[in-house]
Amino acid sequence: MKKILNLTLALVLIISCQTTKRSIFESVKEICDKDNGKLWGVNLYSPVLGIDSVRNIVSNVSDAPKTFPANLPVANSTIELEGKRWTTILWPISGDYKHQIIVLVHEMFHYRQPELGLFPERHPNNSHLSNRDARTLLKLEWNALKRAAELKGKQKKSALSDALSFRALRRQLYKDAAAEECSLEILEGLAEYTGRRIAFPSDKDYLRSLSDLDYLYESDNITRSFAYLSGPLYGLILDQSSYTWRKEINAESDLGSCVQKIYEIELPKDLEEAVQKTKARYDFDSIDVTEESFQRKLEERNAKILKLFAPDNVIKLESSNLSIQFAPDSMVQMEDGGMVIFGGEAFCEWGYVKGHPLKITADWHHVELPRLDTLTVQGDTIVTSGWTLIKKKKTIQKVHPLQ
Repeated sequence: MKKILNLTLALVLIISCQTTKRSIFESVKEICDKDNGKLWGVNLYSPVLGIDSVRNIVSNVSDAPKTFPANLPVANSTIELEGKRWTTILWPISGDYKHQIIVLVHEMFHYRQPELGLFPERHPNNSHLSNRDARTLLKLEWNALKRAAELKGKQKKSALSDALSFRALRRQLYKDAAAEECSLEILEGLAEYTGRRIAFPSDKDYLRSLSDLDYLYESDNITRSFAYLSGPLYGLILDQSSYTWRKEINAESDLGSCVQKIYEIELPKDLEEAVQKTKARYDFDSIDVTEESFQRKLEERNAKILKLFAPDNVIKLESSNLSIQFAPDSMVQMEDGGMVIFGGEAFCEWGYVKGHPLKITADWHHVELPRLDTLTVQGDTIVTSGWTLIKKKKTIQKVHPLQ
């Protein structure tokens, strides 16, 4: 009996492995073929390079390269390689089956974004979302949108009015906030919306899936990642209107304005007064405690960064062909428009540098490195206590900075 049980368990394990290996590609293709342009007018399925830790490649295309070039950054992105565009994915994809679908379709949407006219030209900074009041108003907006998604009729419209009031006041307080936020909501927000909409056709399941983004409420850095929640929330609200909004949206659209127009919402004239009256409904007290703690950490962090990247303490390296690899929550937007990245990599025509931290200037033409103790210099490699620079002779091909 024990042998039979062991044999049965072995067969179950084999079948399970084969089902997993069956490949997430086949599952995603089936889902994309079923959608077949219903969402965006095109089949979202695209050629993919899944790149593992040693740069071996798993692909859904038979003639794909076997290995990924050493001089290119490995990231969830869109890339041109050997004369062909590819979706690139860190392999294996983490998470459960549904999460893998979300990740793949998210990146496939990036592949299609230029042809859909949904690729913003600007690289949004959103440094204002490091400020306490901006972060507070954003979280209040999220909570109001979540409530609106579960309601109907006048109650839904009231919650949407509150959400859009929080949004409007934030943009009233910060110059350029609207353009910055909208660009990232179109770039990353719509990609995340699409991944989740494909994975969860049911509104109820879709809304429940957003709970895995609750970590953003506690995150120290939401300047690059906020749109991963804002985009899906606005996308769901727009879907619930039954209006064909996706046919009219473009790279310059404001998802909030779309909701305001479709639901015929008139915002209060005195936004500050309206926010003071409604904020308690959306867990303001809890948000305020979190933001007070964050503000103290922010001041300490920024003081260290400013000292580290003081003009007389940096090595400035020019690059005409710069691409970067980083986790969205490891990046700090600075008021000068630059980005300080912790644990990221910058790939240039002369080689690459990885560090903790490094800075990308606002014009994307320079990498700044803090002057640190040099540990070793071997040929074309410089290793310090915080960053490593490796010079290479080969030039790298262009990589779109999608995350």
